[in-house]
Amino acid sequence: MKKYISIFILLFGLLVELINAQPDNSTYVGINLPPILGTEVELGYERNFSPHLTIELFGGYLINSTIDSPTKIGTVHNFERKSGFFIKSGSRFNLRRDPVKFAPFIGLHLVNSVAIEKGVYNDSFPGYETRAGERFSNNAYNLGLTGLIGLTTPLTTRIGGEVGIQVGKLLVDNLIDFHSYMPGMGVNKDNGMRFQGVVRIKYNLD
Repeated sequence: MKKYISIFILLFGLLVELINAQPDNSTYVGINLPPILGTEVELGYERNFSPHLTIELFGGYLINSTIDSPTKIGTVHNFERKSGFFIKSGSRFNLRRDPVKFAPFIGLHLVNSVAIEKGVYNDSFPGYETRAGERFSNNAYNLGLTGLIGLTTPLTTRIGGEVGIQVGKLLVDNLIDFHSYMPGMGVNKDNGMRFQGVVRIKYNLD
């Protein structure tokens, strides 16, 4: 686990340095509100290089979520803990000429995460009657790709807002089963697709 944390800290620092090394027009920090419903905190940092191009970096931690996949029932795993942390980086294209105007946008992100999963086997599940009380544990790296579509708008001279939807799928899947929560992406909704709402409040640092 310490190895994963060290890698994430190093990656986060390198990405911040890369962004800061470039010329910029505006810089924002913010928080995405919908993940809080799943006991996940997602903080964001963005740099606008032009009215059209925004580079984004997000990081956060999932705090023992109880959310399961809504499309399937029955699993051999009774989860007691679904936690983890993630770094999400990417860019988006804003359909605007003026950076302080209301505009639609589309984006693409890579999500690197470590999922921390613990629990006991379901002894009432067929074939697992003899494993009553046996515990499982999984700390594993996962990689996902997400697309993002939404609207961005200034709320005041310093504060901006965004609403949208994130849709993604795992490229490297080391989660235990379909009820697992992928930090930074959410739970499996259907056919491996993961949806997460975006209602972001951000503050202009310039």
